[in-house]
Parts: sequence; structure tokens; C-alpha cells
Amino acid sequence: MGFATALFQRRVRNTTAVVFFIAMAALSIWHGVFAAWSDASALHVRSIVNEWRDGSGPVFTPQLWQENHDVLQSALQTNPGNPQLLDDLGFLYAARAQGLGTPTPGSQEQLLQEKLLTQAAASYRAATTLRPTFPYSWAYLALVKHLQNQHDAEFWLAFDKALQYGTSEAGVQPTLAQLAFPLWAALGADRQRGIIHMVATAQATSHKQLLEMAEQNGVTLPDQ
Repeated sequence: MGFATALFQRRVRNTTAVVFFIAMAALSIWHGVFAAWSDASALHVRSIVNEWRDGSGPVFTPQLWQENHDVLQSALQTNPGNPQLLDDLGFLYAARAQGLGTPTPGSQEQLLQEKLLTQAAASYRAATTLRPTFPYSWAYLALVKHLQNQHDAEFWLAFDKALQYGTSEAGVQPTLAQLAFPLWAALGADRQRGIIHMVATAQATSHKQLLEMAEQNGVTLPDQ
């Protein structure tokens, strides 16, 4: 091989490398722009979801639900390790399922409700894997299982984790109460003590709400 031939091949290799790096740089820039756009869109949707959680925000319609769902799904494809996106998707699925009320057994609405609750549980389950000490994901997973009437080992694990990490969280306490008081006899002594402690140590406004929830379910707590 002559020097000229070797030099030509080396130039081809160098040119190919430069083109490759330029292409990769362009791809990285495109991905960064796309990710930024996805994040901005997801932030707007997440603000709407948070408003819906608080019982405010725009009117909940199937069209708006679908639009928000699609944005969150797209953002999750860009950032699959984001537990908050999974929590938000879980909420969307569960909220739409509950919005269907009590469908006629065997109807299309009931099948849709079951599918939505299954998707909600899957989203919350994935979120707990990514953020195992975050009590909200555990509480909502337990709530979805409760709505499915699935009081199995996973339900009790989610309940226990929510109680362990969220006993002093004002946002978790009503969900735990919503689960605990209707199932009071099934809780057992240890879980009952945990709920009693949660109610006793809750802030004044939450404390009153939790006592009312207990009374509505026929549960008499020790003097608080």
C-alpha cells in the first residue's frame, strides 16, 4: 500500500468520523429540544392534574382527559424513570374510572372502568418501585386496589407502606382513613393502633375530618 493510498483511506476514516459526530451532535440537540418541549408541555398538564386533585381547575371532559393523557404518555417515553409522571397518569386513569360511577354489570362502561383501574394500579405500582418511600403512591395504589375490591397481599403492603411513610402527611391521612375505617375489623390490632396514632397526632383541621370519617363508618376511637 502506497503512502498516498493510506493517506486517502485515513482521510476517509477521519471524514466519516466527523460526519458521525456531527450527526450525533445534531441528534443530541434535537433530543434536547424535544425533551424540553415535552417537559414544558408536561408541566402544564401536571398543573392541571394537581388542580383536579384539589377539586378545582378546568372542567373535566373526555377530550381534555385524552389530551392530558397523551402529553403525559409522550413525556414518559422521553423520561421513563420519572415517578411523578407515573403518579399523574395513575390519577388520570383512576379519576376517569371513578367518573363512570357504578356501571351496569357486563356493560361497556364497566369494562372500561375495570381497564382504567388496572392501568391506574400499574402506574402507581411502577411509581412505588422508583420512589419506594413516597407515601402518596402507596396510598393511591391501595385506594385503587380498594376500588377494585382487591384486598389482597399487595393491597395490605401498599396500605402498610402508606401508613409507615405518610402517617404525618395531611394529604395521605384522608386516603388512609377512607381505606381503614370501612375495613376496621380486618385491620388487626397493629394497624388499628397505627391509625389511632395517626388521628391523634393529626393537625387540628385534619383531626376533625378524620374523626368525622371514623364516625361515619361506625368506628369509635379512643378519646382523642
